[in-house]
Amino acid sequence: MAAFCLSLLTASSLLSIAHSRPAPPNSPPAIPLYEVATTTTSGLPSPTGSLKFIAVQIGTQNYTCNSTTGTYTAKGALAQAFDATAYLTKNPNTLDSLSKTYLDLYTDEPCSKAPSDDVQADDRCEDRANSKFTHPLPVLGEHYFTSTGTPTFDLYAAPGHPFMYAAKKGDVHAPSADDVDWLYLVGNGSTSNRIISSVYRIETVGGVAPSSCSGTGSIYVPYAGQYWFYG
Repeated sequence: MAAFCLSLLTASSLLSIAHSRPAPPNSPPAIPLYEVATTTTSGLPSPTGSLKFIAVQIGTQNYTCNSTTGTYTAKGALAQAFDATAYLTKNPNTLDSLSKTYLDLYTDEPCSKAPSDDVQADDRCEDRANSKFTHPLPVLGEHYFTSTGTPTFDLYAAPGHPFMYAAKKGDVHAPSADDVDWLYLVGNGSTSNRIISSVYRIETVGGVAPSSCSGTGSIYVPYAGQYWFYG
């Protein structure tokens, strides 16, 4: 009888342990390229390599007024990247709304009304916006343009410090004309590049310059977007 009871206890313990083990993690959502046209020669190709990170970035698209044409010319961007990989894996239903949520949090901050080229000051503003998200995301890194206009992704907070100097290879209009284009960029061949080799900018919100300007001043237009990194 004692042996029988011990056997039942052992079986019960094993069952309890099995039930307490966490479920296998879900896979990240599929990149939603179907939301935009990708059939043109400058469209967005299907991903190659493995997905490394999904980041949500908030910051500014930066422009300078061309006094001759009376229109703004893009001069780069400055944004902080937050790692949304785990969050979107657990909450794939928020994929279409996460960028808008982050842009709203960012533009609610008074500091977002006076952005600049000061990385540290802008990061503090973006950090405050992230801290007000229901599940604040880990910092992943920084996105900026070099003095020669090269788009740069410095994911300094990730293992191995992924880094990429990039070149644009695909460009399609966002579903809304109020949002900056969706892009596909690849590494430019620099020996500094590591771990990541391509990135898609998708699910953009904001960042579009006004249609006309006068003078030669610069403006900083708040935006958010998702950046899907592959390697």
